[in-house]
Amino acid sequence: MRPAGHNPAGMPFEGAEASMNETANPSGAGDALLQEAEGVTARLQEERRHAGIAKRDLEPYRRGNIGIPYAFTFDSGQAGPHILVTCLAHGNEPGGLEAVVALLERGFQPLRGRLSLAICNVAAYEASNGIDPYGTRFVEEDFNRVWSDEKLDGEGRTVELERARELRPLLADADFLLDLHATPYEASPYFVLRPGTRAIGLAERIGVPHTRFFFNQGSAHAPTLSNYRQFSDPDSPAVGITLECGLFFAAESKQVALSAIARLLQLNGMISEADFLAIATGRDTRPRRDIVVEIPEFTRTAQMRFLAPPGDFRPFAKGEVAAFDGDRPVLAPFEGALVLWIKQNFEKDVQAFMWGRMDSAADGPPA
Repeated sequence: MRPAGHNPAGMPFEGAEASMNETANPSGAGDALLQEAEGVTARLQEERRHAGIAKRDLEPYRRGNIGIPYAFTFDSGQAGPHILVTCLAHGNEPGGLEAVVALLERGFQPLRGRLSLAICNVAAYEASNGIDPYGTRFVEEDFNRVWSDEKLDGEGRTVELERARELRPLLADADFLLDLHATPYEASPYFVLRPGTRAIGLAERIGVPHTRFFFNQGSAHAPTLSNYRQFSDPDSPAVGITLECGLFFAAESKQVALSAIARLLQLNGMISEADFLAIATGRDTRPRRDIVVEIPEFTRTAQMRFLAPPGDFRPFAKGEVAAFDGDRPVLAPFEGALVLWIKQNFEKDVQAFMWGRMDSAADGPPA
């Protein structure tokens, strides 16, 4: 599935056309609607503050086993692909970390090829208190926006750049990369995809979760881990894919991550049936959904309130009030608009969320 309107240049959202909601209150939305939005947003904030994953001591994993701190490779000694699983690109996304630790503690060994596991931004994780869902995403810059050779070979000396340089050799010959993340609001796990990429086929083969986001613009087109070198090279068969495993600190996110890892290993003949059944315990009972993420919405204030949780995937009619920016109603820019990809924090004149739409052809029961 290749959604129409794909930006072939892959321009980042900052320079793209944003949703325009110029009229102060064209629909006559009253105090009752604003109060409803305040209630929905308050419940969203409360849900985010229930930490289901305790912060752990990462010191036992510091040495790794390949000369790179917090990085491990397990070689079967048999020919096969190299699968790299990365977690904790952001310090407040521990679900993937828990999945990686579970594999390490299990002593898992692949039947063929190599499996590598990397705990990425340990500095940001250690700077977080493990409770606040806003947490510490990064120390100096976003670890998942530095993955271009120009930036990695440059003169920058941030915490995140130095860590990326440590891990770069591990990516060099990876055939598959599964990069594990979490989100502040969307409780439904989903794959992050760019139209027209090999990752689409891999997401289809992995099968779960059942939700896929296709970004026509935005961070999926940025210099991320899953876009690095061979994963974006049209002449390479290598595939990098990003999986959002659910809410920050949600216990379910560990099982989502483990199930995806197990399925990727199974696709490549690298895991026994017994290990697969023991590890792939997560189930996605949600319907299959393909969602096209279209355009950003920028704030005029730092006070955003929403009329529906993003995980509900509620479609808004064109011109319908979907949120409030301060007291200003934010109107849906097209029919069936979804409020998605909400930011952790809101700042004036900065992107607050993305508008998307459901691909109705893919909406149906789980495969």
